[in-house]
Amino acid sequence: MNFKVSQSAHFLKLLSTLSDDEIELIGNFQVHLMSQGFEGLPGRNKPSTGVSKNHVNRIKLIQYAIANNLHHYHVGHTQYDRNKEFGDWTSEYVIHYQNHASKTQTINLVDYAAHPPFKLPSPNTLKP
Repeated sequence: MNFKVSQSAHFLKLLSTLSDDEIELIGNFQVHLMSQGFEGLPGRNKPSTGVSKNHVNRIKLIQYAIANNLHHYHVGHTQYDRNKEFGDWTSEYVIHYQNHASKTQTINLVDYAAHPPFKLPSPNTLKP
């Protein structure tokens, strides 16, 4: 399934601060989503509901991630850790996005950040 890809205002502003390499990786991710969907991506891609069992606000964060359809994709910056199978490679940097595929076939890119620590995007990053 191919998707439409949009970006939040925060994400668009963030792009101006990134290196050419990062912009290329993000652009490749967008093009891949538009042409092939999620099939064949090298990086780990998953819902952002995997909050640590030890986190004091675990339930609240999981509810927030579910309510906002939050997912994240390991984009490969600065490089992929290839110790797992293709499709499950991890990297320090992730793209946070809202997965509206089941309703509108749209993926909305909302944030880009290093982890650890893993932090969910704040509500202001989700605004169009």
